[in-house]
Amino acid sequence: MFGMQTKVEFRKEQRQRLIDQADTWQKEREELALYLKLFATKKWQEAKVVALTLSQPEELDTKPMIMAAFQAGKRVCVPKTLPKRQMVFVELTPEIQITRSKFGVLEPTANYHQLAKDQIDLIVVPGLAYTPTGDRLSFGGGFFDRYLADYSGQTIALANKSRYFTQVQWEVEPTDIQVQEVINLEENKRAN
Repeated sequence: MFGMQTKVEFRKEQRQRLIDQADTWQKEREELALYLKLFATKKWQEAKVVALTLSQPEELDTKPMIMAAFQAGKRVCVPKTLPKRQMVFVELTPEIQITRSKFGVLEPTANYHQLAKDQIDLIVVPGLAYTPTGDRLSFGGGFFDRYLADYSGQTIALANKSRYFTQVQWEVEPTDIQVQEVINLEENKRAN
């Protein structure tokens, strides 16, 4: 398929592939199948507080997951970036104000309440590519890897066909944190 590439090279190519497929019926069908698999997991069902992103076009749409979480009585939190490439999660409530950050990402800017890491039961980790063992190619800022380095809760990722690679195609660094479970359209395997 693809040879081993640097993260920068692979990220650029993968991001373009995902942008090209952003508004296709196939992507929507695959996402629906992934949501149903996620909602059937024990991790999702037992989580009282779920962390999700406010998705961008090249990402899997998180709105259906956010709505399902609220309908199930879960609390939802979303990331807020801080200086020095740090990140926190804040509760998604009607009162918070959301704007686009300097990175082009939607995030809370006012009237928000930060949650401690130990309050979050499950993080649905975004990414451009995943492997069955939980390797993840991020968007390049390192925010999630830094946050997950000492996070002790559950992590899960959703990988449609365009994001799922049977083996690593990019450089993996010691600071890259694996996702515990990658839900895909084939089979589910756990990292570690």
